[in-house]
Amino acid sequence: MFRSIVAVFTLVVFPLMALAHSPLEKAIPANGAVLETPPTEYKMLFKSPARLIKFDIFQKNENDNKKSLLKSLFKSSNGKLIEINFKPSLVMSESHLIKLPEINNGSYEVRWRAVGEDGHVLKGIHTFEIKGK
Repeated sequence: MFRSIVAVFTLVVFPLMALAHSPLEKAIPANGAVLETPPTEYKMLFKSPARLIKFDIFQKNENDNKKSLLKSLFKSSNGKLIEINFKPSLVMSESHLIKLPEINNGSYEVRWRAVGEDGHVLKGIHTFEIKGK
């Protein structure tokens, strides 16, 4: 009987917990993208509404690519912080658009943080590269 209760609880509660979060569905440019021309904006699409509270973009140093993904999740970037005019969002939205300044060829790292409708803090790290022609 106890096992049945645990099984039902697991089957019902865990999927609901997963639905409570607002994971990032898509970013443009996509994580790992190699671009010919620099983007003028960064678009983030969430599966459900979220408030974007932090957005930083770094131009990475060449030796940053040698770090492991695990280390990069727990350590700030060694790259150069690109100045943008980002202000935390006061509105819950599935879509956030960040205007980017003029950037050049190189590797970039985006670090973001958002708050979902349920109050959970979400964060992520994306990279893209501009190779030019």
